[in-house]
Amino acid sequence: MRRRIGLGERWALLGAASYTAVNVMLRAAAARNIDPFLGSMLRLVPVFLLAWGVVLITGRREVRPRDPAFLGWPFMLGLIFGGFTSFLVGNVFFFQALADGGLGITVNAVQGGVVFGGIALAYTTLGERPRREQLVGAALLGLGLASVAIAQLGTPRELWYLGLIFALLAGASYAMTNVLTRRVQRVRPVLFVTLAATSLGGLVPLAIVVLARAGWDPGLVLDGIAPETVAAILAAGCANAFALIGLTQAMKYSDVATTNTISSSQIAFSFAASVLLFGESGSPAMVIGVALVVAGIVIAQGDRTRRRPEPAA
Repeated sequence: MRRRIGLGERWALLGAASYTAVNVMLRAAAARNIDPFLGSMLRLVPVFLLAWGVVLITGRREVRPRDPAFLGWPFMLGLIFGGFTSFLVGNVFFFQALADGGLGITVNAVQGGVVFGGIALAYTTLGERPRREQLVGAALLGLGLASVAIAQLGTPRELWYLGLIFALLAGASYAMTNVLTRRVQRVRPVLFVTLAATSLGGLVPLAIVVLARAGWDPGLVLDGIAPETVAAILAAGCANAFALIGLTQAMKYSDVATTNTISSSQIAFSFAASVLLFGESGSPAMVIGVALVVAGIVIAQGDRTRRRPEPAA
């Protein structure tokens, strides 16, 4: 009997659960008031330290250009560019979307951009043709995300349409990084080398932007920020490391469409956390939207007769 939940799906679920933990930590600490570039940089620090620590301790030959086991410059530069695209470009679009469109539109449009952008990019660049079940599931998921967004709208902002565009661009940026990761993982599945390269591509430009905004004075970077806020963001960064590990490993075993649709389960996880942990109420539109998201994820995991065999663990 065919296994219904493979390793890739389990890793994707771990990633979604970890991203939910990130959101819960930031929500509990009310860390949304921190400068977005500084917050993004702090969240990336644990990933950078973990990945490069493992690479240096284990002496991974894949990062040594003169070693026969070197990953290769096309892969390395692709991963570094993916980190830049996701952690800087994607985040710029994300925060601009928040400013123009608000939270309801942004969060769900970003996830829609990840799913549909991932399907399109994976098909055009990797030749991963989506199954019929994935397309139907993605359509249901899109309806669910739209319902959740409508439930959170409140009073529409004047430039909500710009927020929608920026959110979709942010999702497409994250999807591009997923595709670049998938390109490497299905040929050279090196988890921590992948994380090291992408975190490098994100942390360096973020640090430059943060320093520039602080007048190139390192002493002013954390000026006026409570230590507990910094600690909360670093803790969220640790959960973010687990999320990226889950997402990267999922790309080793599953195609982009499967990974991105399952990653959307963070919408359902976050809804459950908002009700159980913070006592927030869910409107009928919210409940219906979450139900459609779950249904879309389940349907997208249907007939897998066209899937490639999973590599050995």
